Amino acid sequence: MPDTWMWISGWAICPERFQAAVELALPHDHHTVQAPNAAAVETALASGASRIGAYSLGSLLLLSKLARIPEGLRITCLAPFIAFCREDQLGGTTPRASLDALQQRLHTQPHNALKLFYRLAGLHDEPTDHLPYPLEDLIWGLEQLSTLQANQALLERVEAVIGLTDPLIETTVLNSRWSTCQLVEHGNHAYQTLLAGLSRIQPL
Repeated sequence: MPDTWMWISGWAICPERFQAAVELALPHDHHTVQAPNAAAVETALASGASRIGAYSLGSLLLLSKLARIPEGLRITCLAPFIAFCREDQLGGTTPRASLDALQQRLHTQPHNALKLFYRLAGLHDEPTDHLPYPLEDLIWGLEQLSTLQANQALLERVEAVIGLTDPLIETTVLNSRWSTCQLVEHGNHAYQTLLAGLSRIQPL
């Protein structure tokens, strides 16, 4: 029976582009995608979807609120963080100073800020001629990356898909703390590579 997915996409990722990618990877299921904003988790929980998926920042938003998510609901996270910044020593590779600098640039030169982030994350095909969703949500999202942490006590409830060459994640650290991680050999932070890995491990 096809699943109904509600997805929360990543920071500065166009929800429509992400939806096209998940529909290509899992064509037999129904997918709805929303941007990672302050209402994202509540909207996902109220959607009635049989599965909740998330990517990058969207994953961190979900993982920080795992205690509020019904235990029987299947959750899949692509390129998740236990904590985003390197100083937290939980597998993130980005210095907080770099995130702060990105936040400052976002206020003054938002398109340049997106270009910088895409380059750091290896997201080479994301469009930079327009903002993927409202600026205030982009600003809010960076604040969440700087402060949120996953609920580590409940991580085993979550299926995680992580690329071995993700420049934003120390995969050995996450894998040591999260036994349900699936490592994608040729995957990086690009959601397309992770969705390809996810499609291979989904049950028929």
